Amino acid sequence: MSVTDAKRTLQHHGKKGNWRFKGLMSAALSGDMDSYAKAWPKSGQPSSYRFLARNPQYEAETEANRRLAVDEDDAEYRVLSEYASEDGMDKTLGAAKPKELGNGVLGSGVDDAISRALFAASTPEEVDVLFRNQLLDVVMAGAERRQIAREASDVINVDTLRGDVPVAEDSAYAPQVAQGGEIRDDREDYTTVEWNCEKFASGARVTDEMVRHSQVDLIERQISFLGEKVENAINRKFLTTLVDDAQNNFDTAGSDQGVPALNGAYGEVDSDDFIPDTYVTHPEYRTTLFDDDNIAFANRAGTDDVVRDRVFDPILSVDHYGASDSTYAPDGSNTWGFAADGELGAVVYDRSRIHTVIENDIEVKDYEDPIRDLQGVNARATFDVLYSQGRSAATVEY
Repeated sequence: MSVTDAKRTLQHHGKKGNWRFKGLMSAALSGDMDSYAKAWPKSGQPSSYRFLARNPQYEAETEANRRLAVDEDDAEYRVLSEYASEDGMDKTLGAAKPKELGNGVLGSGVDDAISRALFAASTPEEVDVLFRNQLLDVVMAGAERRQIAREASDVINVDTLRGDVPVAEDSAYAPQVAQGGEIRDDREDYTTVEWNCEKFASGARVTDEMVRHSQVDLIERQISFLGEKVENAINRKFLTTLVDDAQNNFDTAGSDQGVPALNGAYGEVDSDDFIPDTYVTHPEYRTTLFDDDNIAFANRAGTDDVVRDRVFDPILSVDHYGASDSTYAPDGSNTWGFAADGELGAVVYDRSRIHTVIENDIEVKDYEDPIRDLQGVNARATFDVLYSQGRSAATVEY
């Protein structure tokens, strides 16, 4: 393969998706890492990133200035210090040498580090170290497209599988104190609710044929789906807990099921002295809601575009998140839907009172040879979801 061919391949990869992931994979699978090293764009030179113009995920100037800083405990440190810092590469590649930033930290432009590692690597192992970061980026990009729980709840990062969330008194008021008077240390009576994090994991469906024929676009797609699956596990746990453990309910009794139902659930939470700031809906309830004539500002623009495009949120000044029918767990204790009596189609709640507890965020298994072990790539996360106060939520019943 010539340098021109390598540049052409990188330009193709740059049209969509994670071009670094696909470029590193192509380099390793082709066996001609020298050509890819010379074709790789150079940090600090936005003009060499013009091939990303059609990729909505990247902006040329941002990518040109993307930096990598690693300390002595990171696997990347050995690669940059032993393989990517040799003298003589600067002229050959036009890629700046990594710099010592002090306190055992080595810094480099991300793409300078990649091109130097490609050029210096006599075997693919050194490239694999940098590839792992891109592999995780692809998984996380897939996860980001599915994020509901992380945005619609209070996220708590912990370092133990089990623990307690303290619950303060519902209404606590500071007493009046005279000037110079003693401030009493009357501590609140706290209760606690326990979290118990469990592991959820899945593997990617990457076939031998995809790797053998270097079908990197399909491989990236499958790895991205892996991130979606793990993130969906978090969403399922969140929604099932949100629905099943809510302690208030507004029953529409089959009438006024649009905005009035939402307002009724809002009132249930409000009357318990919580601040309803979020609601999650089932597709069937969303259809009912968006058909409601009570949405007074639907024709504010003089047309019905606002209704048809469903862009008139927020209703009641609360944030809205849509969840699918399948997000709710099959073994949940309720029926998530809005087509028959008894089904629950929405939840209105105080976001600060439901917690997504993450002990180990999404990660990819650390393979010795991740490029060639893509058929076995798996991702996992360890988490729990719980209310600290279930009275802070109300379901909407058909």
